[in-house]
Amino acid sequence: MAGMTSAVPPPNAPRPARPACDHCLALAADSRRREPHARLALKHTAPLVSRSAAGVPFSMLTFTCRECGTVWRLYDRANELFVSWVPECPLAPRGPAAPGGVADRIK
Repeated sequence: MAGMTSAVPPPNAPRPARPACDHCLALAADSRRREPHARLALKHTAPLVSRSAAGVPFSMLTFTCRECGTVWRLYDRANELFVSWVPECPLAPRGPAAPGGVADRIK
């Protein structure tokens, strides 16, 4: 099997930036707000419940933007006032020639 390479990038490999809609860029700028924007769709109904390396319990929900396809993870730690919205990959503003997003393909 010499010469074969994995299709999975190494964990420390830089991920390419994803063109994001204005709503996702605003969420990235204010990642501690509790309400998702209206274009986010919940992927799973049950949160993933786990503990951090420090032993702090947290729950995670996954959302996908209907407009640009960005995947978001919402982390909510026990007894914390704020939450954290984390995009699955780095975000970049859309260029003028960028496609309209995945919303048209989802319908």
